[in-house]
Amino acid sequence: MKLLQRFILYTFIIICISVFIGFICSNIIYVSFVKENLNNRYLAIAEQLTEQMEEHEMTLQASSDFLQTMSHLGYQIALVKEDGEQIVFGEPFRQNQLNDQMVSLFEGEESYHGVESFKNSYLMMSHFENNIKNTVGTKLELEGEEYALFLRSNNTSFFTEFHLIIFGFIFSVFFSSIIGILLISRKLTQSLSELTSATQEIANHNFEYPLMINRKDEIGQLADSFRIMQHRLANTDKARKNFVNNVSHDFQSPLLNIQGYSELLDQEITSSEGKKYNQIIQTEAKRLSNLTKQLLVLTSIDQGTYPINKQIVRIDEQLHQVVHSMLWRIEEKGLEIKIDLQPVKVYADRSLLMNAWENLIGNAIKYNKENGEISIRCYEEKSQVIVEIKDTGIGIEEQALDKIYDRFYRVDKARNKEGMGLGLSIVKEVLSYHHASFHVESMVNEGTTFVIVFQEEKHLSTV
Repeated sequence: MKLLQRFILYTFIIICISVFIGFICSNIIYVSFVKENLNNRYLAIAEQLTEQMEEHEMTLQASSDFLQTMSHLGYQIALVKEDGEQIVFGEPFRQNQLNDQMVSLFEGEESYHGVESFKNSYLMMSHFENNIKNTVGTKLELEGEEYALFLRSNNTSFFTEFHLIIFGFIFSVFFSSIIGILLISRKLTQSLSELTSATQEIANHNFEYPLMINRKDEIGQLADSFRIMQHRLANTDKARKNFVNNVSHDFQSPLLNIQGYSELLDQEITSSEGKKYNQIIQTEAKRLSNLTKQLLVLTSIDQGTYPINKQIVRIDEQLHQVVHSMLWRIEEKGLEIKIDLQPVKVYADRSLLMNAWENLIGNAIKYNKENGEISIRCYEEKSQVIVEIKDTGIGIEEQALDKIYDRFYRVDKARNKEGMGLGLSIVKEVLSYHHASFHVESMVNEGTTFVIVFQEEKHLSTV
């Protein structure tokens, strides 16, 4: 889950928990303080009504008109006779069944405290229960008959204009807070996303990636520390490349001398054992010479000092040329080669591409099985030039596929007999320089397929 999504989820969880805690606290306050005060206030109003009606000796009709007027002021009122007959003023009660405490008003009880005693499973929500039991009551005598008067506030009148203003204010604050949190979290995660992108670029050896974060908080400090690290890594990488470049240059001359004198020495040695040892010296000298040449190519591409010379290149002709130059190795290993090369062109550096094909086809020969097969194809499809090089060799394990382009990485002991682990690194650098995409498919003991795709419109000039 992304950080922004996680932040929103945590914010939502915190809001839900806060609402739940607020509901609990509100219930505690309502049950402990508000409920009793409401009960006493309603009872005082009911007692004042009965006192006024009895003092003025109102008739039943006059009392009904009076109570009807009071209902318009926001009250629900029920006038109940001893036989159970009810006259309701205002909004009717959803449930109008009397309980024993209400009936006891006709048996000498002075008042009924229903608001205080009424219970609901949701506690505070009992205040809004439209039930005649959720009222206060007192005795009343009209025209010589005993009545009980029950009263409570009307739920519809509870929501006054002032309450609407308060609810609008709360909703606005809540909605604005959520929007503000989302915007702030987006701004925060945007900086972290940029840091993540910069880290990925550093992992890909791009030490010049511009980190556009200018803040004065902890993230700004992290960005400043990252820039310092980026600068130091760039200097270290530059020093490393210069060192490799200088060492490779310095190694070339003594290695060529070793090869030359070894070949001259071969004519002077008469014993077979001496010739064998001298041949080993020549082989290893050539191997080291090839290593230094590949290192020079890599470092020159890295530093941008390689003498690039782009032109129209016929891929099919290059592949034919590489196969022809390695034909003796193919025949020596008894390999069958299948070629399907359509005439295709790209705009590229001829020498660099030749180096890439030599490494790929050389690997297909080197790591193939005896009497195996190599398939080489190139063709044009949907404005793309595609090259496929497939072998039936030892293959590559899945966990090693992400590492085969690392410098000096070799998969296993079977690959350690020859090569130095630089071939595919050079292939990657060459193809990346030409903006070509590439991927590898491989299965152990079944073979490996390299697929290279050139975007024709980017590399092909007028033909």
